[in-house]
Amino acid sequence: MKKIIALTLCLCMIFALAACGEKTAAPADTTAPAESEPADASAAESDLTWGLKPFEETQKIRLALFTGSIQSYPAYFADELGVFEALNIEPEILWFTGGPAMLEAGSDWDMCALGIGGIAIGLSTYDYSFIEATDYEDNMAVFVRPDSDIAKDPTNPEVWKGAECVYPAGTSAQMVLAAYLNTMDLTLADVVSTNADVSNALTVFSGGTGDVLAVWNAIAFAAEDAGYVRVTDCGQLGNSPICGSFTHPDFLKDNLDLVATVVAVSRLANEWVYENPETAAEMFYNHCEEEGFLVTEDVASRIVEWFAGPTVDEYLDVFTTEGAFDEGAGRNLLKVEEQILNGYDFFVSEGKYTVEQRNQWLADNRVDASVAARVAELLGK
Repeated sequence: MKKIIALTLCLCMIFALAACGEKTAAPADTTAPAESEPADASAAESDLTWGLKPFEETQKIRLALFTGSIQSYPAYFADELGVFEALNIEPEILWFTGGPAMLEAGSDWDMCALGIGGIAIGLSTYDYSFIEATDYEDNMAVFVRPDSDIAKDPTNPEVWKGAECVYPAGTSAQMVLAAYLNTMDLTLADVVSTNADVSNALTVFSGGTGDVLAVWNAIAFAAEDAGYVRVTDCGQLGNSPICGSFTHPDFLKDNLDLVATVVAVSRLANEWVYENPETAAEMFYNHCEEEGFLVTEDVASRIVEWFAGPTVDEYLDVFTTEGAFDEGAGRNLLKVEEQILNGYDFFVSEGKYTVEQRNQWLADNRVDASVAARVAELLGK
C-alpha cells in the first residue's frame, strides 16, 4: 500500500515542506542524518523526506502503537507512505489494545504512544520519559439510553443520582464522566460505577447493563450509531485529555537524533492528515480491518474528522513555553505538564495516585523537553 499511497502524498508535499521552514545542517556524529541538497519546487514533488535529512546508516526503532486509536496512527501513516524508508529508518511497529499492557511490555519497545490513563501510570510507576503530545481527545463521550429519564432531562441532577455508569475505570472516560457530573454539583460518589474495558463496554451496555456509558473514539461512534444519546463529550466540556509518547531514558540518551526525527515525522504526519483526510481515513480503516478492530468506513472518516493532534508548531509550543508556578513542583510548569496534570490531578483526587507521586515525577523532570528542542533544530524552527 506504501507505493499506492505515495502519489497522494506528493500532491501536498510542497505545502508540507513550506510548513517545515529552513533546513539545518546535519549533526556531526556518524549516525546522524546525512547532508542533502535543499529540494527545489520540482524535486519536492517526489521528496518523501519531508524536509528532514536521511541518516547515513540505517536506524532501527520499535514503536508501540494503540490499535484503533487515531492518536497512534500518524507514525503508521508516515511508514505506509514511505517517509521512514526515505529517511533510512526501519520502524518495527507493535500493536496493543490497552495502555497497561503496553507499559508492562516496555522491554519490547523503544517508544510508545497512549492516552492520559497510560501516561499517568507511566509517570507514577515506571521511569519512562514523556517526550511527545500526539492528540487531544475531543471524542471522549458520555451516552445514555434514548428512552431514559436522563435523556429527557440530561442537566437535571436528580435523574443522575444512583444511575449505573459503565466505563473503563482509571481512564479519561472516568474523567469526562466526573467532569460532567461536576457541572451539576455531583461527583462519582452520587452514581454507581461499573468497570468495563473500553473494547467490551458497549457490548455490556447493549446487553442491558447500566444507565450511562462513557467511551471514546471508534466505540463512541458505534454507540452513537446504535441509537444511544450523546449527552456530552470532552470537546463540549472544553477539557480534552492529552495523549502522548514515552521513551526509555537510556535509549533517548543514545539516540536523540533518531527519536527526534521520529517525533518530527509524526507531527508532520498530523499536518498531512489535515490535508489528506480521505486518504488517512482509508488507511485507518484498512488497518483496523487487518487487526480485526471493528470499524466501518463511515466511522473511520468521522474519527479522522475529529482528530485533534498538534501540528509541529503546536507541539513545540507546549514543550517550550512555561505556564503557571506550581507549589508541588517548586517551579513554573511547562504547558505540556499543565495539560498532563489536568488529567493526573483528577486521578489524585480519586485516590488512584498520591500527591507525593505527583510531585516526584515533576521534581524528576520526567517530561523531557530535549526532544522538542532537537525537533526545532532539525526543522529549522
